[in-house]
Amino acid sequence: MENQDKKRVLIIEAALKRFAHYGLSKTTMTEIAKDISFSKALLYYYFPDKLSLYVSTIEYLMQIMSRDLVRSIDKTTTSTEGVLKLLQKRQSYIQKYYNLFESNQIIGNDLPKGLNEKFQRARTFETIILSSLFSRGIASGELAMEDPKLATDIFIDALSGIHFNILTKDKNIHPAKEQFKQIFMKERMFAEIFLSGLQSKH
Repeated sequence: MENQDKKRVLIIEAALKRFAHYGLSKTTMTEIAKDISFSKALLYYYFPDKLSLYVSTIEYLMQIMSRDLVRSIDKTTTSTEGVLKLLQKRQSYIQKYYNLFESNQIIGNDLPKGLNEKFQRARTFETIILSSLFSRGIASGELAMEDPKLATDIFIDALSGIHFNILTKDKNIHPAKEQFKQIFMKERMFAEIFLSGLQSKH
């Protein structure tokens, strides 16, 4: 890795710790620079403002999550185990980086276009993973379904419904930490019921 790239990664890693602990609004570029003994001028050389650093930090975290998810799912032996692992991993990252993700609500409608695209890519990646898990289940004889893509769409829509219903009930825009636990519990139970209905009868 070139020296410039190393510095950029150091800045992003320091920002990730700060944003995860304090959120976007309570973090300053001065604090990030101080954490790694860099000058503010150097920080601004790599990132013109805090928002651009935040976008890069989200992207960096998503890459970590994606690699971790693929590694974890590769170790599972059944499609059902893989889906449950996906939900559990997603939940653990949301809990750990809650303040980082919550900052999206602070930005609100001013969410940068680049960030929207990154979240869209993450959703697409999750869809591909789920679809491949269902296909794996069909190939092994664990699951029986005619259309894995449709099953994936229904599964993701149902997860979104669980999320939305819990938020609507409590009139929140963004879930509190306790609500995430409730969401995960319901997601897990739904996944178990959904997958048990797709178990091959042979």
